[in-house]
Amino acid sequence: MQFFHETHIHFVKHRKRAYIISLALIAAGLVSLLVKGGPNLSIDFEGGTLVQLRFDEHVPIGQVREAVIAAGYDGGQIQQFGSLNEYLITVERISEEGVAAERLLDALNAVHPQGNWTVVSSKEMLPDLSEGFEGGNLVIVEGDSIPPAAELRESVRGRGVGVVELTRESGRRVAFSLPFLGVEATAADKLKAGIERRFPDRTIEVRRTETVGPKIGEELKNRTWAAIVISLFGILVYISWRFEFRFAVGAIIALVHDVLITLGIFSLLGKEISIVVIAAFLTIVGYSLNDTIVVFDRIRENFGLRRRETFDRMIDISINESLSRTVITSLTTLFVVVCLYFLGGEVIHDFAFALLVGIVVGTYSSIYVASPILVEWQNRIAARNK
Repeated sequence: MQFFHETHIHFVKHRKRAYIISLALIAAGLVSLLVKGGPNLSIDFEGGTLVQLRFDEHVPIGQVREAVIAAGYDGGQIQQFGSLNEYLITVERISEEGVAAERLLDALNAVHPQGNWTVVSSKEMLPDLSEGFEGGNLVIVEGDSIPPAAELRESVRGRGVGVVELTRESGRRVAFSLPFLGVEATAADKLKAGIERRFPDRTIEVRRTETVGPKIGEELKNRTWAAIVISLFGILVYISWRFEFRFAVGAIIALVHDVLITLGIFSLLGKEISIVVIAAFLTIVGYSLNDTIVVFDRIRENFGLRRRETFDRMIDISINESLSRTVITSLTTLFVVVCLYFLGGEVIHDFAFALLVGIVVGTYSSIYVASPILVEWQNRIAARNK
């Protein structure tokens, strides 16, 4: 099936205009990311609790916010989700340092009350998986009389405080390293109980709850970066072996271009970056790469078939010859993604939106970024030879 017949569009001729458009879009996204202090990461990466509630009838969002604050979650985000009587409540990760210090102090006063214990400082330590550190809470206390470290450790553990490490810093000061307490796990129940107290006459259905602790969030961040780096390196090696190194460079630049523009649009629109969106980004990488390889394959064929053509002209011919296939593939994929976006529901909305942007940008980059990079590379070689 041919969508176009015998097109003669001079794509390479307009590559500099395309560069300007791409740089403008990337710059706008990067400025937005800088102003906002980075991407708007969801609880998948930052940690926290998400609760999706459905009321039997509409309740004003202001009253829902009051109920969330009364439940003890002052910084919660509330937004309508789908229908007017359904809400998505997101609570940021709760710092455990205060709770850990309080529990430790209670245990110390119970096992060694003559110590007159006081908390000097407490700090939550985030995981560092590269160093094998799982994170926890560091609490430093002072006391009038401190028993031997081993005895104090065992007695505190006997009161239910999981001490990882105990260090005696001075005659009156001891530092306790405590594991994470799992405070996040109770947040969903507290939220639901607080909202039910505020609306005793309403029937409330909990549609979904998600809780991510700091350790899991940090691990997901590291694995996400690892997945992106490994995939890009694999692409570089494969295309260098399948074609040439310059083809691999063009493909990688086009992929980075696609992801940066999509990420920038998410930042400009204030959308969250979740694990689902990261999956969409990797899908965009695969889709864009597939389209780019089709064009590259035609370019490689024309290296042998059109030796008399100039390099620029040969690139144009190759893009025109694969244009019908590119447009048909993009339109059929777009049709499915548009259906997902409008009919798939709120849960899949951001995933479909990322694919929608990525398919358009990926098709554009295969024509105006990846292939023109080969022209720039060839021009540099010709200039150096001269």
